[in-house]
Amino acid sequence: MPVIQCEHISLSFPDKIIFDKLNLHVEKGEHACLSGVSGVGKTTLLKMLAGYVIPDSGTVRINNLLLDTTTVRQIRKSMIWIPQNIHLPVENGLQLMKLLHVSSRLAPVQGFLQELGLEKDIIGQHFKEISGGEKQRIVIAVCLSFNKEIILMDEPTSSLDEEAVEMLIRTIQSLEGRTVVAASHHPAWVQSADQIVRL
Repeated sequence: MPVIQCEHISLSFPDKIIFDKLNLHVEKGEHACLSGVSGVGKTTLLKMLAGYVIPDSGTVRINNLLLDTTTVRQIRKSMIWIPQNIHLPVENGLQLMKLLHVSSRLAPVQGFLQELGLEKDIIGQHFKEISGGEKQRIVIAVCLSFNKEIILMDEPTSSLDEEAVEMLIRTIQSLEGRTVVAASHHPAWVQSADQIVRL
């Protein structure tokens, strides 16, 4: 049974059709990449999987549980959302961890930071003193420390150079049993995916 099942999903905005009877199946431990040009609906589909966007028709099931208003909170407990927009009301990674109530997970976060090519002490540096790519990797490291079964990632490579992208790919591939759905058009990321969903 797939971890994620979208059946005959249709969604329209006033000015355009986003999805027309879209089907998506993602198995446990699979890395699926949502690929396509900007504006095609990659982020919208991620938001749909997390219950923030409701399709006009069709069904979304997570772990065979129908996603609706009665199940959305339970379903969200099994997933972590890593957004593309990383403008946050905090000054450094330590404050981000406090905001997300994961201050006790410093060791796992620092482990992910090292896997992503960063020094452990960057977690305490002011975001104004580091690059956008370093900030993005800090956010990813903190989110991965939640150890959630399903990881939703929106353009995770947007601020990363090629070396950092390769490190992130290796880190994601090392997460045994985790199901990853990521929106990306980066060639290396697309190539690394188990399933490519072209929208």
